[in-house]
Amino acid sequence: MRDELGGEDGAAQVLAIDPHESWSAKYLLKDSGLETADVNFPLLMDPSLTVSATYGVAFQMRIHTELSNRPATFIIDKQGVIRYVRRATSFGDRPRPKQIAAELARLKGE
Repeated sequence: MRDELGGEDGAAQVLAIDPHESWSAKYLLKDSGLETADVNFPLLMDPSLTVSATYGVAFQMRIHTELSNRPATFIIDKQGVIRYVRRATSFGDRPRPKQIAAELARLKGE
């Protein structure tokens, strides 16, 4: 995904924020047939939900039997201004890398 969104040239940086402890994220990756080395962008842990609460996605979605964070995608410019937000309506409701790349291109053209 990182390569599709700008690669190493600095055009865009992909970060994932997970609301769990690192052991939980590693377990979920392993359960999906992946290892941490397979993820080519930083996976940041937010077990205290500080970042999740700051961006308004903490405990907004019921997944199975518990409340969880709402999946969301944000594009934040170098000045820290949020330029794009997509908050999911279901767990699988996430933009594809091509959709994010199109939004980045649109913002670059502004």
